[in-house]
Amino acid sequence: MKKLFLVSLMMLAGSAWAEWVLYSETDTSTFYYDPATIRKDGNMRRVWELSDLRKRHKDGEISRRYRAEYDCKNERTRILSFSLHSEPMAGGEVLKNFGEDKEWGEIPPGTVINTILKIVCAK
Repeated sequence: MKKLFLVSLMMLAGSAWAEWVLYSETDTSTFYYDPATIRKDGNMRRVWELSDLRKRHKDGEISRRYRAEYDCKNERTRILSFSLHSEPMAGGEVLKNFGEDKEWGEIPPGTVINTILKIVCAK
């Protein structure tokens, strides 16, 4: 319980200090990333991202914050951590936290994910 509290506190604090940059919008969401958090390791990139939903989701969240890992060479991605928030821009209460997704997902051309792949891999 103590560990979950500390992780939640760190995620909230990180949101307050982040310099979110808008990179895409759809009918359902607005997508941001924090360029200061991009970490490079060869062909791999890690970055904090955030999506604000246009409507509150069934679980009560209106925003989602996640740390994603991108394989620039093979154009694939996976989520390292993920949280659901009760307010926009990862504000309010942390409703749920999720851990690492070990499965890699391919990134189709012309998608929102392909847009951020190009941005972070150019760094």
